Amino acid sequence: MSKRLTLSEVIKLYCAEGMGHLKDPHTRITHLAYWEKKLGNTYLAELTSNRVLECRAELTIDRTNSTANRYVASLSALLSYATKERQLLANNPLQNIKKLKEPKGRTRILSEHERLNLLKSCEALNQYPEMTPIVLLAITTGMRRGEILNLRWADIDFKRQQIIIWNSKNGETRNVPLVGPALSAIRKWSKIRPIDSSALLFPSQVKGKPKNCFHLDHAWRLVKSSAGLTDFRFHDLRHTAASYLAMNGAGLREIADILGHKTLAMVMRYSHLTEDHKHQTVTRMSNAIFGEIV
Repeated sequence: MSKRLTLSEVIKLYCAEGMGHLKDPHTRITHLAYWEKKLGNTYLAELTSNRVLECRAELTIDRTNSTANRYVASLSALLSYATKERQLLANNPLQNIKKLKEPKGRTRILSEHERLNLLKSCEALNQYPEMTPIVLLAITTGMRRGEILNLRWADIDFKRQQIIIWNSKNGETRNVPLVGPALSAIRKWSKIRPIDSSALLFPSQVKGKPKNCFHLDHAWRLVKSSAGLTDFRFHDLRHTAASYLAMNGAGLREIADILGHKTLAMVMRYSHLTEDHKHQTVTRMSNAIFGEIV
């Protein structure tokens, strides 16, 4: 049976019935679209790890090792589905592939100049008016890409000025403050995209697919290029938000709560910023009481 099915056909099966357990299928769909483009006409039984490794090498030309690993992981998940649930293969041909070495997590944040340029680029991108509220949400709340793209109007509490994230990555519900420019942008967006409690805030622009979330990748590349941003990913907006919080007095526990981390381990990278703030606070107190000592 596997000889009669191409990778493209199995991807369609998987998208229809194999991703129900995923909280955010958008990223996996993006990855599988790449594999369909590269290997879609390959029969499943003829798909080899060597061919996949060749494609992975191509991915690393303009993507990080971490990203390339995620692409391969998505394809491997598909092949596990084909093997275990559909019995289309005897074994997953990618099960023994070793991951590329990944660097330790980096913290790339926007400078003031970059932030202003990025927001100007979003405002100027008439083709994708979604980008202004999306980017402002990312910068001011630190929400994950998938959390933003899967927001529904029912999740927005204008009265309490907060966003309710019902099923976050760590499996818990959390409330995120919605204030300032982000709140203004969402109110403005509600006039462009009339409120329907069950509808997505940012639905797909593809005709006939309003139930799918907005496809961010192309629009993000456009605004990033227009703003002159280099070595900057959408996820870095989350780092930027966390850094802004730290530099404005938030403690590590507060940052973790806002970003939706169960432990402090993931926010320790911002500890030097909170330490700087504590030092400045104590210095101001000391100067106010004892006077500045030169």
